Amino acid sequence: MPDPLTTTRVEADNAVTTAEQEAREATGLVTALEERVRDGDDTVTPEQIAAARELGHFAQLRTDATARKAVDAKRTARLAALAELKADIDAYTETTDTDQLVDNIFGALLAYTQHFDAHNARITQWRARMTELDVPKVMAPYQLTDEHGHLGRNGHELYVGTSVYAPVDHKGSLAYNLEQLLAGIRHLATHPSGPRHEQARATAQEYINKVKAAARSGARTQKGQSA
Repeated sequence: MPDPLTTTRVEADNAVTTAEQEAREATGLVTALEERVRDGDDTVTPEQIAAARELGHFAQLRTDATARKAVDAKRTARLAALAELKADIDAYTETTDTDQLVDNIFGALLAYTQHFDAHNARITQWRARMTELDVPKVMAPYQLTDEHGHLGRNGHELYVGTSVYAPVDHKGSLAYNLEQLLAGIRHLATHPSGPRHEQARATAQEYINKVKAAARSGARTQKGQSA
């Protein structure tokens, strides 16, 4: 549905166009009568030409009046639209607590880092206990033996049966993971609706899944080769 401002502008322009057309027709009538006289038509009287000129002049006056009314109507409609916009802006109330949103983001990032801090702390404790219990260094899980409880060490990695445990450099990868999530957000922001929205959503989900997979690989055990 057209807004009142657009409707007023269209109606005003149409009125001016109609008035201008009437003025041209009136002027054309004078020209036509004069040409008939030049062509020798004795039936055309001076009164007819004078009347046609008066009609043309009056039509032009009406055109001028219509144009002025159009300008006034457009100005009035624009001021009304501006008043409506101002009222809409004045009535706006921020319903979202942006401070809370920032707190939520900080809390989520803190929980993320604390999770991996705890994971890395467990790895450190387990490595220390293995060292204390003389668990040997091995090259791969297939070298684990019953004698050492199917446990082994290889640098930062710990072998437990067929599983591999390793510390996670979550602080070093945090910026990268955040950039991946922001890339997904940018895709959705670029196409919030329309025919490409579903593709943007799918692309964003790919970024999310990538970060989730990276987090799972660090937070959970990774399977090694069984003996």
